[in-house]
Amino acid sequence: HTSTDTIGLSLLLIVMSIRRLIDKQCIKFVRAVKQDTKNGKSEDRILVLATWRLFLFAVKVPSKVEVTFNFLEIRAMNTYPDHQVVIDTDKSTHSLRLQSQDHLDHMMNHVNYALSRIFNNSMYAPAICRAEGDVSDGVQKFSPNSESSVETQKTCGGFSETYAALCDYNGIGCKEEVQWDVDTIYHSQDNREFNLLDFSHLDSRDLAVMVASMAYNTWFTKLYCKDMRIGSEVLEQVLHTVSKSSSLEELTLENAGLKSDFPQKMATALSENPASVIHSLNLAHNPLDTQGVSNLIQLVCRLNKGLRLLNLSKTSLSSKGVVSLSQALCSSDDYTNSLLHLDLSKNPGILSGEDATNMYLFLAQTNCLVHLDLSGTDCTVDLLFGALLRGCCADLSYLNLSKNCFSHRKVRETLPVFRQFFSSAFSLTHVNLSSMKLPLDTLRALFLGLSSNPHITDLHLDISGCELRSAGAGVLQELFPRVACIGTLDISDNGLDGDLLGVIPAFSRHPSLKHLLLGKNFNIKGRVLHEILQKLVQLVQDEECALQSLSLADSRLRSRGTVMVNALGSNACLRKVDLSGNSLEDAGAKMLSKALQINTTLRSVTWDRNNTTATGFQDVARCLEHNFTLQYMPIPLSDVTQAYRSAPEKIDQALTKIQRALLRNNQTQRFSQKQALRLHQGLVTSTAEQVMERLCVRVHQQVCVLRGSEEGKELQAARQVLKEARNSRALYPSLCELVHVLSVDGPVRQKLDFLAGELTKAADKELQVIVDSMVSLCRELCPMSSSAAERLNPPLSSISERVSIPRSTIRTALMERAAQDINRALEEVKLSVVSYLTNSIVDQILQELYTTHKALVLTHTHYLSLSGSQSLDLAENYANVSTTDTIAIKKRSARTRRIRPVSTRLSLGDDPTSSPPPSALSHSAPLSRSASWECLSTLPTHGAPLHHVTHARPRPPRRHSRGQVPLDTHCSENGGVNLLEDGLPDFYTKRVLTDSQLSSLHQAQSLRRKKRRSVLSIFSGFRKNRNSTISNQETEYGGSHENGSENVYSMIQHPKDPGKVEAMIEVGANVRMMPSPRPIQGVPLPGMRGASPSPHCLTQRQVGTYHCRSVSHASKGTDQGTAAQTDTQKEVDRGTKGTESLDRQERAPCGQKSESPSQSSKPSLASMRQRHLQGSSGTAT
Repeated sequence: HTSTDTIGLSLLLIVMSIRRLIDKQCIKFVRAVKQDTKNGKSEDRILVLATWRLFLFAVKVPSKVEVTFNFLEIRAMNTYPDHQVVIDTDKSTHSLRLQSQDHLDHMMNHVNYALSRIFNNSMYAPAICRAEGDVSDGVQKFSPNSESSVETQKTCGGFSETYAALCDYNGIGCKEEVQWDVDTIYHSQDNREFNLLDFSHLDSRDLAVMVASMAYNTWFTKLYCKDMRIGSEVLEQVLHTVSKSSSLEELTLENAGLKSDFPQKMATALSENPASVIHSLNLAHNPLDTQGVSNLIQLVCRLNKGLRLLNLSKTSLSSKGVVSLSQALCSSDDYTNSLLHLDLSKNPGILSGEDATNMYLFLAQTNCLVHLDLSGTDCTVDLLFGALLRGCCADLSYLNLSKNCFSHRKVRETLPVFRQFFSSAFSLTHVNLSSMKLPLDTLRALFLGLSSNPHITDLHLDISGCELRSAGAGVLQELFPRVACIGTLDISDNGLDGDLLGVIPAFSRHPSLKHLLLGKNFNIKGRVLHEILQKLVQLVQDEECALQSLSLADSRLRSRGTVMVNALGSNACLRKVDLSGNSLEDAGAKMLSKALQINTTLRSVTWDRNNTTATGFQDVARCLEHNFTLQYMPIPLSDVTQAYRSAPEKIDQALTKIQRALLRNNQTQRFSQKQALRLHQGLVTSTAEQVMERLCVRVHQQVCVLRGSEEGKELQAARQVLKEARNSRALYPSLCELVHVLSVDGPVRQKLDFLAGELTKAADKELQVIVDSMVSLCRELCPMSSSAAERLNPPLSSISERVSIPRSTIRTALMERAAQDINRALEEVKLSVVSYLTNSIVDQILQELYTTHKALVLTHTHYLSLSGSQSLDLAENYANVSTTDTIAIKKRSARTRRIRPVSTRLSLGDDPTSSPPPSALSHSAPLSRSASWECLSTLPTHGAPLHHVTHARPRPPRRHSRGQVPLDTHCSENGGVNLLEDGLPDFYTKRVLTDSQLSSLHQAQSLRRKKRRSVLSIFSGFRKNRNSTISNQETEYGGSHENGSENVYSMIQHPKDPGKVEAMIEVGANVRMMPSPRPIQGVPLPGMRGASPSPHCLTQRQVGTYHCRSVSHASKGTDQGTAAQTDTQKEVDRGTKGTESLDRQERAPCGQKSESPSQSSKPSLASMRQRHLQGSSGTAT
């Protein structure tokens, strides 16, 4: 016993010493063995089998490794009787004798099992086990080639085990992160593409081991490496994997630093692997040997699946290499039936000469090419289409021929073939003809062919950088509207510039155009650029516009681009817009923030290279707090990098807010319906309420005037219309409230509640069936254990009764997720219906108000005509209504919104130096898209002239003869000249009325003043001294009386309306009214401040007359009694004396009453002349 205990203690000490050298978890087998030496003797050794390695230790403490090798180093294992095994390795041979047959079997089984895990039971696993004599069957139990050794599918094909074994074999540390990434990330995503970029941070030796692990792996079918140079060790393992793998299908080594001889080496590797299934080969951006590529292609065509993808872009191929490649492609019919993707781009000169004939022959054969990229190969494009027509019409989807050329001598001969191809192609989705000089006949043939093609839809056509210019613009304008199959059109960088004025209308109402790219076509300034941008605004504002995205990138629009940015607020069709590279600066960002606050359709905005500072980004961040629909806005790296240097904290805060808002918008819950109602209501009813308010005031005035007359149908209709106008103010909110009340517990919610209950029952039933089936299967496979489980508490069979889906899960999914999406779609439709109903009713009320007012005015005029009098005031009032409100009453739509006016600071252009000269502003200033200009744009400016309603009235005879025109004169508006002092002496000395007539006239004027004061008492804060007002106007605007045409009513109702100046213009002493869509000389438009008047300016008399009549019209518009009208009628009926009195009133300064001033208050001729000279000097400056 003492000796036995001593031996046992010694073995225990030895084992403990071994465990200090080897990881305890790796030790699988420990036994004492005899090792035969060269001299025929045997020595005691301790045999240790680890996971992937064999150790032999000397029997002593501390233990020392005598022999060790990896299982992959074993070349053969031969077993002999007496429990002997001979192991041949790369370096030596080892003969071991074990204590029993069981020990021998255990050792052999462990080695074979380890090798089977490394090689994944591949047919290429080495057969290292051979037996002589009587050997137990257990030796062959886990042979790699044995059918009984097939295990269940391991994670990612056992990649981690193979990788660990190879790391042990190569003597490098196994990276656990690699195993975790493969077993967790790749496996969870079912990713069968091994991407070396995921492990680019590791050493080249680690990458080589990972690539070698794929040689016998059946999980991964793709090996990918792009834009990362790999070393020679990795390339050797790539070739080894190609020569051994039976599952690798796609190989991508793009821009991987391959040597020129790699294709030849790969061809050799493929020749050693007849079971290879590679069908996609991407060797782009690597300098390759032409002959090697040809040999590689010939070998690939002999493979089982043929070649489906071949990418040799930018591989330094020569024209002779293309000849050999084309011959290889034509040599086998497999290519015509298998090759889907061919990319030879960025190899200049390979298709420029006669060597391209072989490639044309391959393309002319009936093939199944889907993707063809020959860009940058100097290919003769027009000659290529003959081959494409014969061989590629059926399946070709992607065609890229950019950066090539046309043979201009033969282009006319090939035009029919070119046109026939585009009219016969069945599957085209993308055509790229950019960066080449496109002949006009070719462009015409392209559009004619596409217009007659009934097979293709939603085509992406790229003809950017083709130098189209004016001639190409004409072709676009003529033929593009006929093409119904283009969904995306890229015409950027074509030098269209001013020709866009005719091209943009060709895109309007195009049924299929969804994406338009117009960048780098705005190399113009001033008025033309403004008109082009207005055309773009009209394009995206059209109700029938189908555009979903618009790109104006790199157009350098500067501040002019804010016209387009403003239009985004009211736009209802665009979902994506690109405004990068336009130098819009912070002002553009401010306009964008205002637009995004009311826009509900945009989903993506690209904004970069606009010189935006931290202030602009903060504006955008604030606006996104109120925008709940924008989902994508890429970080403007260029602007952020520049702005971050000066204000890093502000940039961080702004970007954080922007990203948080975008994240919120991408979630299900967006914004409340109340907010949507408020936004929609403000866009629908604001303009209509203003027009309705004006008409209601005028109709109410006429009702008050006719109150004492007989109650007729007109008065009853007027009162009813006024009542409905008042009720219409509550129409929109009432409809919205009704929609909300009826939607609280509507049929949709009830159906969802019922459906939630039904789905819960169906889910419980499905679970019960599945669980019962699983329990039955358990009973079939393990009947004894199942019977024992039945005696447990609770029994196994009762599990189906205890398993159920939570009741709230389905209800939450329906009522909180699906219901929100359904309700959002319903709310959009409801809002559109409410807007349509409101617009229809309000438009009808406006029309009725106008009709009623017209009828009341005619009725009042009829009553006065029966009494033998006429009213000039009523006629002028009726004229004002007919020239303003009839234009304002137009049919609107729910999608048509008023465009936000351009900021005053940006309305004159990029900078003060780029604005047009003052002399030209009165003629060529671009019309702003305000409401008044929209109204004036509908007037017939050409054709029949416009006449005032009183144009047929006879004129009073002129009693004052004109004197001789002196040299010191001022030009009138119509080109004539008037003496400065004409009529001044007579005006202050001659009396044209008697005292009795003056007294009656003074009484009428006094009554009129009292009524006017009572009506305009609330406007007292706006009244200023007449002389100071005139002097201020002359000082500020250079003598141009800009505000002279605005009466008191217009200042209160429309303080921002720039169109009042153009509404009516009185000429001379006549009572004709001329609407003028063009700016009147001497009366500048709003936005034209600082412009000096032209030489043809108004005289002081005409300007005073114009100003006085504006103020008198204001008083006439507010009179409600008939006394003043009667007085006015008396003045008209006096004939010559009344005419002289009216002429005298016209000569009076603005705001002065018609009575004759006292002698002491009459200014002298010298003072009047001095005042005029001061005004003239101010005008000249």
